[in-house]
Amino acid sequence: MQQRLTTDSFNLLTTKDALTPIAHLGIKKIPAKKIYLLEYTWVSFPKRHQGLAEQLITAFMQEMKLQGCQVLPLCPYAKKYFAQHPEFNHQLIIK
Repeated sequence: MQQRLTTDSFNLLTTKDALTPIAHLGIKKIPAKKIYLLEYTWVSFPKRHQGLAEQLITAFMQEMKLQGCQVLPLCPYAKKYFAQHPEFNHQLIIK
């Protein structure tokens, strides 16, 4: 699987079709800051319940660590995920 980060999304792609995401995070970068809003999580219907959302958020947080960015989770699934994964607390902006 491949990953692709843009200014408004973080996608998980299959190696067969590198254009169509099988899982997707809706994100927004705050201009002039190293902060991303994590707005929603989406997984294609046939791929649901296979752990892809968790893999996607984990990969996204690893990328944010490499870039020295923080994340403000707005997505209910992401909030639940972070409650179970305190290893990412130092990267989060929690309100």
